[in-house]
Parts: sequence; structure tokens; C-alpha cells
Amino acid sequence: MKLLYTIVASLAIIILIGSTGAAIQQQASGIIANWREEFRVLTDEFEDAVSDAIDQETNNLTSIHKLVDDYRTNLTKIFENP
Repeated sequence: MKLLYTIVASLAIIILIGSTGAAIQQQASGIIANWREEFRVLTDEFEDAVSDAIDQETNNLTSIHKLVDDYRTNLTKIFENP
């Protein structure tokens, strides 16, 4: 009888750990997916803005430097700890 209680307790612990791990993984994937989408959108916008700046003003590097600074600032906002 003691063996039966040990087996049932072990199975309960395994199920509890499995369900807790699955819940943590699900929440973490949601956070990572949000970061990934924000990063993708930000990078696409940055690439388009740099391409437009190069097409319009070939010798004006200050506008490109400003775009890079803005991109760096926005990246920091995305990946900062809440």
C-alpha cells in the first residue's frame, strides 16, 4: 500500500511540474513574440527611412545619423526591462 501512495504522489508531482512548465513557456512565448513583432516593424521602418534618405539626399549624412540614433533609442525601449 505504501508503494501505491508513493507512485500516486510521484505522478501528481510530475503532472504539477509539467503543467507549471507549460504555463510558464506559454507566457514567455507571448512576450518574446511581441518583442519579435515590434523589432520587425521597427527594423522595416528604419530600413525604409534610410533608403528614402539616401535617395533624396546622397551627401547629407546628418539625417542618416539621426535615423540611426532614433532607431537605437527605440530598440532600447523595446528591450528594456519593464
